[in-house]
Amino acid sequence: MPKIINHKEKKKQIIQYAFDSIVENGAKGSTVRQIAKLAKMTPGQIRYYFPNHSELLNAVMSTVELKVRRRIEVIFMSEDLNAIDKAKVSLLTVLPLDQERLADMEVWMAFRYDIHEYGQSTLDDGLDQLCHSVLTLLNNDHLLKDNLNIHLHSMKLHALIDGLALHKLLNPNQTSNEDIQSIVDEEITRLTQ
Repeated sequence: MPKIINHKEKKKQIIQYAFDSIVENGAKGSTVRQIAKLAKMTPGQIRYYFPNHSELLNAVMSTVELKVRRRIEVIFMSEDLNAIDKAKVSLLTVLPLDQERLADMEVWMAFRYDIHEYGQSTLDDGLDQLCHSVLTLLNNDHLLKDNLNIHLHSMKLHALIDGLALHKLLNPNQTSNEDIQSIVDEEITRLTQ
């Protein structure tokens, strides 16, 4: 009797192996051959599900983006947090402050570098939207300083979060979680007082 394969589940497994490979080797080092080896499959079997490396990387990045978006949605929907706490927690949830978020950030950075190499913009990465949403949330609750330019401060907040993520990713022992939390707290306080 032939073995029945759940193709949807197999694709998820391949995406997870690709994710693991990117964390370990970066986007460039995560070849189809390397991923197939991890998955105990042949490169041809991987290509059956993902005809090229780019499609596989896009699937991995979509999975990471969905996971992060769900984390943020839970925070924004929480009735236990006020608007200021939602702003702080949602910004902290995209930073590599634990192993899971560190792995997500490594994949995100590898993917961003890869699309930059192909000459595509890396600024529209979802983080810009989060920063704008955070400021809009605070503004809707009349918590932002008067006459604050949301567009400009959203760009500034985006740059701050990008910088903190990069510092934590590249210098984890020199950048403590507590320091990052204090910096985010101070920035939100500065924008709301």
